[in-house]
Amino acid sequence: MILKTLTLKNFRKFKNATLEFPDGVTGVIGLNGAGKSTIFEAIAWVLYGSVAARTSVDEIRRINVISSESCRVELDFVFEGDTYRIVREMSGKSLTTSATVTVNGKIAATGADIVSKYIQKKLSMDFKSFFTSIFAKQKELNTLSTMVSSERRPLILRMLGIDSLDEVIKEIKSDKREKENFIEKISQDLTDKNGKDKIEVYKEEINKFDREKKENEGLIKKSKEELSSISKQLVILEKNCIKTKDNFEKINNKKEELSEKKIQFEEKEKISEELKELNNKISERKKLIDQQKKNFDKFIKVDSDIIASEKRINELKNKIEELIKKIEQKKTIVDRLNNDIKDFSLKKQKIEQIGPNAKCPTCERVLADQYKNLIENYDADILKKEKEIELLINQIKDLKKEKERFSREEQAFQKKKNYLQVQIREKEKIKTTIQNINTEIDKETIELKNKEKRFNVLKPITFDKKEFMLVTKQVDEFFKLFKSALEERDSKKDEVNSLKIAIERKESDRKLISQKIQNLKEKISELEDSKIKIKEEKIVVQHLGMLSEVMSNFRTNLISRIRPTLSSYSSDFFDKLTDGKYRELELDENYNLLVFDNGVYYGIQRFSGGEEDLANLCLRLAISEVITERAGGVFNFIILDEIFGSQDMFRRQNIMKALNGLSSKFRQIFLITHVDDVKNDMENIIFVTENEEGISTIKVE
Repeated sequence: MILKTLTLKNFRKFKNATLEFPDGVTGVIGLNGAGKSTIFEAIAWVLYGSVAARTSVDEIRRINVISSESCRVELDFVFEGDTYRIVREMSGKSLTTSATVTVNGKIAATGADIVSKYIQKKLSMDFKSFFTSIFAKQKELNTLSTMVSSERRPLILRMLGIDSLDEVIKEIKSDKREKENFIEKISQDLTDKNGKDKIEVYKEEINKFDREKKENEGLIKKSKEELSSISKQLVILEKNCIKTKDNFEKINNKKEELSEKKIQFEEKEKISEELKELNNKISERKKLIDQQKKNFDKFIKVDSDIIASEKRINELKNKIEELIKKIEQKKTIVDRLNNDIKDFSLKKQKIEQIGPNAKCPTCERVLADQYKNLIENYDADILKKEKEIELLINQIKDLKKEKERFSREEQAFQKKKNYLQVQIREKEKIKTTIQNINTEIDKETIELKNKEKRFNVLKPITFDKKEFMLVTKQVDEFFKLFKSALEERDSKKDEVNSLKIAIERKESDRKLISQKIQNLKEKISELEDSKIKIKEEKIVVQHLGMLSEVMSNFRTNLISRIRPTLSSYSSDFFDKLTDGKYRELELDENYNLLVFDNGVYYGIQRFSGGEEDLANLCLRLAISEVITERAGGVFNFIILDEIFGSQDMFRRQNIMKALNGLSSKFRQIFLITHVDDVKNDMENIIFVTENEEGISTIKVE
């Protein structure tokens, strides 16, 4: 597998980046966190999907990207002579994943899961095996170096995928246990709680039900014979019902004919009586109208009398109002005169108080003789006013008497008016009564004419009441006979229905018994099938036991063959990386590394830290080689992540020199590192940098 081109869009820290993979040893250099390992994570993600991501799906797309922008990875590579192109993309708010793979320009698979399965099948390995075979980390090398032997052996076997055999063996044993449990459960179902064979129990029950079925069939036959006999009796009763019904209908028809005549006869008689009654009513109402007209004539002058009364009442009211105005006018004059008297009295009092020697308040001369004249004049004026008042009071009294006389006259006329209004209402009442009576006469006259027409239409009818009574009696007698025949027939019908229901019930019981027998036979068949199933399952359990033993032996054999293979591959890598200084690496039974030096195998702890790291690197490369060969694929590239670890400059240069010599095994070797001093020893450099906005870029030199 040769990597060609990788295109990233909004993947992790990369916004838009394209990388063409060169051949040879290529350094991937950049600061920690810049995105060096992200390049190879993208390769794993585009091949295997979300299972290859180190975080959740929602963290794969670059942060601060709007939902309308997609996250997309495209990878071009060559595998077994064919050119592959894989595109995997996540889009939308829900991060819906889609993928396509084309081989030599033709679409081979479409759909996220389908593409992942297609790649897994083509490469003959799942993501875990793929990643282990091509990606070696310093962390893994340190782990191999620091682990005790009891931990190192399981780790190496797990890296090689040997643990998958353990899962297979575990599943085989689990299947075997399930089959054994299934056999035990089915075996328990073959016997009842008393330990008796259920098949024999069911056969005994079938025999019992067969006896019940025969007994039931005998009862059904007897009931059917009885039903046949009663059905014949029912036929005779049906004929009797028809005969009595015909007799009843004939006499009843005759009764209906007589009833029609009776109705017509009674109707004519009734109309005749109603005509007499209507004539009497009309005559009585006409007499009542004559009487009401006489009463009405008594109130002929009432209208003119009430008009005259109202006229006189209005005249009296006008006169009373005029008298009231005159009285009020004179009262006003009296009030004014009383005020004049008060004024004169006050002035006289003031003159009397100041005396004759005082000055006149008006001319300021001494009053002297004028004093007496002033007093006398005031007395004369007061007396005059008092006489005027007395005259006015007498006039007011006369006016009040006249007013009272007119008021009494008005009250008398008002009483007369009220009386006349009562008479008018009585007059209107009589008038309404006459109108109502005339209306009733008109209605009754119309009714009289209609009844006369109806009476004249009806033909003379002869009706024999004795004959009608006789026929009515015969109808009752024939109806009783018919009813009795119906009851007898219905009773016999009930017997027939009861027998049919009983037969149906017995037949239902027979079917139920047959069903029970069938169910028991099916149970017996199921139990016999279970016995056959137990035999078959026991054979399967035997085969699973053999398979478990074979797989366990295969695991042991595989592990015994893996250790020499790893030792051989590790020795080959170690020989090249140490430039022939150390030609052999050996793994003992506990997978401890031994270095062959001067004809003797020594533990790896005897050597320097750099040599120990180098030996572990060779072991890790050997593991990748074994995984690749076992998958049957050809992976011509490997990724080494921060493998220099504790190596000094001289050792790093030796490792670089040795890696350049591995071109026969790996066409593409990628070294992820932040160590700058080794870049001069590399054929190609991929610089990964991150700008202030957190976006990473790729540059190849």
